[in-house]
Amino acid sequence: MLALIVIMSRSSSKPCVARVVLKKGKTQLFKDGSPMVYSGAVDRIIGRPPPRSGDIVLVADGAEKPIGWGMYNSVSMFCVRLMQLEEEATRDLSCALNMEKLLETRINEAIELRKSLGLPSASTNAFRLVNSEGDRLSGLIVDVFGDVAVIASSAAWVEKYKPEVEASVGRIDEINYINWRPSSEVLKEEGLDASNYKERDPSICPQRTKVTENGIFYAISLEGQKTGFYADQRENRQFISTISDGQRVLDMFCYSGGFALNAARGGAVNVIGVDSSLPAVELAKENIVLNNMDPGRITFLREDASEFMKGALSRNESWDIVILDPPKLAPRKKEL
Repeated sequence: MLALIVIMSRSSSKPCVARVVLKKGKTQLFKDGSPMVYSGAVDRIIGRPPPRSGDIVLVADGAEKPIGWGMYNSVSMFCVRLMQLEEEATRDLSCALNMEKLLETRINEAIELRKSLGLPSASTNAFRLVNSEGDRLSGLIVDVFGDVAVIASSAAWVEKYKPEVEASVGRIDEINYINWRPSSEVLKEEGLDASNYKERDPSICPQRTKVTENGIFYAISLEGQKTGFYADQRENRQFISTISDGQRVLDMFCYSGGFALNAARGGAVNVIGVDSSLPAVELAKENIVLNNMDPGRITFLREDASEFMKGALSRNESWDIVILDPPKLAPRKKEL
């Protein structure tokens, strides 16, 4: 008998787990690892009463045979975020249909994986601990900045299990502060209103912190973009340092200067970073001082990117390396 069916039959706490039955030909995609079940892939939902957003549901093939389980959302285009496949439940019954246990297990696995990669270390204490789908927790990101963990929520289930997420992250020895940052616009599409989210209490979590990544120091504003620092770009920043020796480098949309600082550390003869955000440029300039870099070789400008490039073209300026990492210009179809 299938593991998930066995657990349901034995559990009085989960007697009415609904089944989300997939359309013919849609099953293999999810067996292969895709965690996002779009509403268009669903043929029917079996369950009375019908599941509500945040409920655990089984995901089944056309023959109603479970292929896994996940978190249901009646509003989102992601009808289900798969959390565990049937074969995984067979190997580890303790996590099957148990979101609290699965959360604890997956976060512990993420911690061990980062340790195997040497994180944190003396030269790097800023890194991504949980990378959403990459760590099998779709909608959850956890970035670690020294003794601060910033938790970015972009799924309704993450908000529902906020206490459990914070408890799992809070058990990490190095973490003294937790900053919860819901992605308000994304959560609207999940059927939640995060507009009245209470801002961080400065007495509980600082507004700023300082970290090191590959030996370069950064001042981070925990009120800044995303989680405050693009921890997922660590290896790309380091790569820039390996190709910048003797080069003229332009870092567009530079934010707090990560790529530019690595270019300067890598021996670039001249580096310019451009961003339209004053707080970002101020952070970048602070980072020059933190790293004792020569301000004659690295400069940060607050300017609109298009206007800067028009001016550069009129002056016939050129660079050997240009880093271009703009924000989303049209994140949704309606904005095209």
